[in-house]
Amino acid sequence: MTSHEHERAIDLITRRAVEGIDHSESSWLDIHLNDCAQCSDYAASLSSAERLLRTRPVVASPALVSGTQARLRARAMELRERQSRMFLIGISFCLGVMSSTVSAWLWWKFGGLLAERLHLPPSIVEPGLFVVWMVPAVVFAIVMMASSHPVIDRSVTLALLGEREGERQ
Repeated sequence: MTSHEHERAIDLITRRAVEGIDHSESSWLDIHLNDCAQCSDYAASLSSAERLLRTRPVVASPALVSGTQARLRARAMELRERQSRMFLIGISFCLGVMSSTVSAWLWWKFGGLLAERLHLPPSIVEPGLFVVWMVPAVVFAIVMMASSHPVIDRSVTLALLGEREGERQ
């Protein structure tokens, strides 16, 4: 037998114990285990180790439980903060679109009138419409980028949750 067949058999034995394998792979593995004592011993050892692990109850320590709870609470707070941030970004986006539309309409109305009175060519007025339409969105983006610091510092949050957990115990 080749080492490739042994590697495949060990992989199938491990996968069968964890997630299951399809019928054709199971048939091949059964034939291989009947012919190969080394892989058969590996399968028996894995099976006995699995049985041994299932007979022992696994209990987490109080420190592990409280640490995990603190990290879960911190993650939940982080997700809530992200959700509220997305809501504010959506509102800012809507305000940017509305103000850009209003400014474009105003430029269309009054820019055309101004260009007519000053005898400006359309090649100046049309790009000006685009610029005036984009300025409010760019201003909103700059303001949002300038204030993009996190509202809640994660290390402070974890420290606060750790103190609360200490009070409960």
